[in-house]
Amino acid sequence: MTHSRRIDALIEEIRALSPAERRRLARQLRINGLLENEEALTDLHPLEIAPALTPAGLRQLLYPSPAPSGPAPVQRDDTPVAPYKSAVSGRVVMGSPGDESTSDAPSVMPPLPGQAPEQPIRVIFDGGSKGNPGLGYGSYALEWPGFPRQIVQLRFGDRVTNNEAEYDTLIAALEAIVKRLKESGADTRTARLDIWGDSLLVISQIKGEWKVNKAELQSRRDQARSLLALFGQARLTHHDREKSVEVLGH
Repeated sequence: MTHSRRIDALIEEIRALSPAERRRLARQLRINGLLENEEALTDLHPLEIAPALTPAGLRQLLYPSPAPSGPAPVQRDDTPVAPYKSAVSGRVVMGSPGDESTSDAPSVMPPLPGQAPEQPIRVIFDGGSKGNPGLGYGSYALEWPGFPRQIVQLRFGDRVTNNEAEYDTLIAALEAIVKRLKESGADTRTARLDIWGDSLLVISQIKGEWKVNKAELQSRRDQARSLLALFGQARLTHHDREKSVEVLGH
């Protein structure tokens, strides 16, 4: 079989793959060193390569054209970058949510337009109060696939209980995820969440395993459930307090 026929047969097989299977194919080709012009094709234009490989594009992957001689043109973008601003009063953000250059997961493929990341979005949350009730505070770690971990610190004001602060921290994290998905044009129903916390009460009440006797907690539980219902899948898991301290510092 000639090279041309083999390429045509391969194209037909790729056309039968789902978008997710095509992304995995592109990832495996890159991992195994089979994409020769890797930087130009996968790093700069990942969405053009992974979701839909055209006949011309596949031939370019298999038989890339020689690079032109001479220095490469330098592209500049002088558009001013707006500073990241928190949407919640009293929030302290540690780590830039838009800094992709320091990503600790460079192999994560960008999501398709209108979709959330293929991998789950992970959240670790913890809240408390000084006095119980007293000055409420909380923190959550957001691990967005392809980005460095982002830690957000919150302050809720006075007369807040530990359990209320736990709920308010989780609610703030869910609202931030919804906002970020909508700003990127992604459907929240395509997102999967992996949520961890040391509050057995909050997690058990949201799951319906424990009853809610206080109106202040019932309203928060209902709000958390309403936000969780926006996502395609959400898994809540309890872990020891030591894990929260390790990640969040309290």
